[in-house]
Amino acid sequence: MRRLDIAAMFGSLWLLASMLIDVVTPKELTVYMIGAAIAPATAVCAILYWLRVPTIDFAVIFATLWMISAMAIELITPTPLSPLLTVVALAPMVIVGIAINILYWLRPIPLPSAET
Repeated sequence: MRRLDIAAMFGSLWLLASMLIDVVTPKELTVYMIGAAIAPATAVCAILYWLRVPTIDFAVIFATLWMISAMAIELITPTPLSPLLTVVALAPMVIVGIAINILYWLRPIPLPSAET
């Protein structure tokens, strides 16, 4: 049952992301082109979620895959994209970096003691 739930969840997220990106991009870039560009990243994220990868690792991988998908969309579009899309592509990486630093400050990793 968990496999079906994950497939439905990530399929819905893939479709929603494709449609949202289609709204903010030029008309030359269709939802089908966008869907094809972000499908591999969505599939990898679904597999990692199913394998129960730790949260921080999953967030870093998701942010990296999102950035790669944004680069792929930039490559396939016939017209230049707006600078706002650059901000959208970089936002997950910045948010994950901030979250990791905040978590580190709240729970510092103890250094090994030099006991003799």
